[in-house]
Amino acid sequence: MEWDIAYNTTQDDLLIPEYGRTVQDLLRKANAVEGAEDRQAYVDRVIKLMLQMQPGIKTQDNYQERLWRHAFLIAGEPLNVTIPEGITIEEEALEEAHRLPYPDLNSRMKHYGQNVQLLIKSASALEDGPEKDQATYAAAYYMKIALTSWASGQFVNEEMIRKDLYELSEKKLMLGPEVKIGVPDAKQPEQHPTGRRKKHKKKKGRSNHNSQSGNPQGGNRNKSRNNRNKRRR
Repeated sequence: MEWDIAYNTTQDDLLIPEYGRTVQDLLRKANAVEGAEDRQAYVDRVIKLMLQMQPGIKTQDNYQERLWRHAFLIAGEPLNVTIPEGITIEEEALEEAHRLPYPDLNSRMKHYGQNVQLLIKSASALEDGPEKDQATYAAAYYMKIALTSWASGQFVNEEMIRKDLYELSEKKLMLGPEVKIGVPDAKQPEQHPTGRRKKHKKKKGRSNHNSQSGNPQGGNRNKSRNNRNKRRR
């Protein structure tokens, strides 16, 4: 027994996936509709369907013109219908999707982070002078922040930072031993944030405010109520 099933992999590619395959099939059959009036009404209904499927397009300028352009593009051929006044149909080429460039995953010493390494690269390209010295110190400072984030402020060796800075810059940046790398401020954002925040425990409310607050009036009221209940008994 053979099944007549049309899979998407065997059908034509969707030119504009936002409208779906049904709209594409309808528009590609539009010119086959006999009669100019019937064909015009057919395309108008498909345009309304496209608007229902993408209502957010109303926020764009000249959205009607955009819908008609998409309709002609999806149809694959000029539609034999009357275009509303004020709308011009021009060929709109679809932009090809380009592969996004990924960062170099073979970078050394990844624990310092990509931004720190870009900073070191920029500092290495500077000419010798005060500006390069400031950039070198800034790179070392943020390297210390990165290590502080990873190690929670423990075992941060400045000599190791100087050595790593020298190697990452291909021996172009050198921070002298007399230069003291500043300690990151407590308010400094972490280089590698975990996205988790510590939850502060709420203090339990006092069950009896009068008895624990030391209010003598509250205590006297309770005693007087107890005495009244005893007398009634």
